[in-house]
Amino acid sequence: MPELERAKDNLSKAVSFPTISHYQLEDMDLKVFSAFEDFLLEAYPLVHEHLTKTIVNDHGLVFFWPGQEQALKPYLLTAHYDVVPVLEEGWPHPPFSGFQDQDKIWGRGTLDDKSSLIAILESVETLLAEGFTPPRDVYLAFGFDEECNGYHGAAQIAQYFKDHNIHFACVLDEGGAVTDGSSVGISRPVAVIGLAEKGNSSFRFSFKGEEGHSSTPPAHTALGKMAAFIHDVESHPQAYRLTPLVEEMLKSLATEMSGPASFATSRPQLFAPLLKKILAKNPQTQAMLRTTVAFTMADCGQAPNVLPLEASCVANVRILQGDSLDTICEWFKSLGHDFSLEVLAGENPTKASSVDGQAYQHLTSTIRQVFPEALALPYLMTGGTDCRHYEAVSEASYRFMPAYLTGTELKLMHGTGEFLSYDNLENMLKFYESFLRHLPA
Repeated sequence: MPELERAKDNLSKAVSFPTISHYQLEDMDLKVFSAFEDFLLEAYPLVHEHLTKTIVNDHGLVFFWPGQEQALKPYLLTAHYDVVPVLEEGWPHPPFSGFQDQDKIWGRGTLDDKSSLIAILESVETLLAEGFTPPRDVYLAFGFDEECNGYHGAAQIAQYFKDHNIHFACVLDEGGAVTDGSSVGISRPVAVIGLAEKGNSSFRFSFKGEEGHSSTPPAHTALGKMAAFIHDVESHPQAYRLTPLVEEMLKSLATEMSGPASFATSRPQLFAPLLKKILAKNPQTQAMLRTTVAFTMADCGQAPNVLPLEASCVANVRILQGDSLDTICEWFKSLGHDFSLEVLAGENPTKASSVDGQAYQHLTSTIRQVFPEALALPYLMTGGTDCRHYEAVSEASYRFMPAYLTGTELKLMHGTGEFLSYDNLENMLKFYESFLRHLPA
């Protein structure tokens, strides 16, 4: 596979650009992002020659590939080229080295998500070299701040599509992957396809207290009030419930099971209490059952002997389908604590895409071709992707990374020692090339 060697080198070079995103553009080194874009221009000459490139909001990249039948709705492939910050300690090789050893490439972004971007462009470059024209129009969209909610990148690209009346049959983004099926009770691997995302929202809670000397404290300081609130929230989590998407996942699993397990999973509403208990034992499946709250930041106090006037904390809330920003805010208030609430990032959950349409069938067919041993399984993404921004301009939205990831590899996303194996890079090249070559006409 000659393009694999080229892809190795290009992914290695892509990783060498520290394209770290932040919520504020002024905090980002945008010169590095421009340099990355120059690298893509050099690495993929046919893409830049034959596809129409549009730059959105300075660093969002859109490529248009005209197809044979332009009356059909186009497909959209998307990825992002920003990465999260890095702690330098503990890496086998420097995080922005793109070091290649005998079987993998090391560095921040190898898994999340420069590998997807490189594999897409490599596949298009290969097909263009053959003189291939897709059966229908294809768009590529690459955001630059997905790790910070995508408001400057994907959200602006989606607005560009709206403004130009471009509507897609399907958008395919990063998301689920091929993993060990033991976590869901089956022996074969599963290729999990995200049909929807929980809403990714963050709130700041502020609590007022009395100023003064710590030698004469009130009954409750600002910090104490905040601690009581955090304890109350963590002690009263949302109730577990099965959403229609999780029920769909369970029904798909039933075909791989036998006996009582198959009977129960094929009838999730009837056996909901039992199934919720089983799913709650695994952290990944437990998060699909309820809106979750994780307190991640706190700020309070200036000296050991000074009563703090104010204490504040930040919680990241992943909102389950059926809940909303409004209902969760009301739930926080119902706990009876005195605080002010600021919504730092507010997103409701997305709708679930269908498993019955042509686009989903094409996706699962491609998965079977590249990963014949895997069961294609719809699921609810508990994390977030740029895909949610394209929901308004697409009939269906799917989230799948065509790679076989072990539990260890999954934990490396945003972690120390991130890498991508050459086997997975080859799988990604095969997947995107086949996906594009056999688009439904």
